[in-house]
Amino acid sequence: MMDWDSQVRSFIRASNKYGVQMIMVDGGAVNWHGYKRHSADVDFWLDMSQVNLKNLSSALNEIGLDLDEFPAAVLDGFQNISLKFSPTDLDVELITRFSVNKTFEEAYSNSIRVQPDDDPLVYWMVMAFDDLIISKEKAGRPKDLLDIIELKRIHSQ
Repeated sequence: MMDWDSQVRSFIRASNKYGVQMIMVDGGAVNWHGYKRHSADVDFWLDMSQVNLKNLSSALNEIGLDLDEFPAAVLDGFQNISLKFSPTDLDVELITRFSVNKTFEEAYSNSIRVQPDDDPLVYWMVMAFDDLIISKEKAGRPKDLLDIIELKRIHSQ
């Protein structure tokens, strides 16, 4: 059985192979920008263009998740896509509607490419610091407000 890290890397590798555009946001981005905290899932904001969804479908099929089409709630941006990888309870959440006062394309062009090893297909885009702060302000939950405080503290040092 593959571990969570291997399964997520397989998803990321397939996504990059098919040109899926997505940006790591929320807890994963907070951790990458320096404030280490637990997160129940890894969140990616997904470009909702028809081409990108077709590419995502190809990537999901490659890793063994049979998918012919997405439900209307996903296509309309009312439902996210949750990928559950065993044996942990840590999921990958593909967010279909995200607010940062920018289009996906603008946020994507500002995001930071992260490539943790020598595999050219294992990389992802992380939301830029300023965009992450805006998204946290807009969310306004207590944990988001704490994220803002800690991120600003770390980045002011």
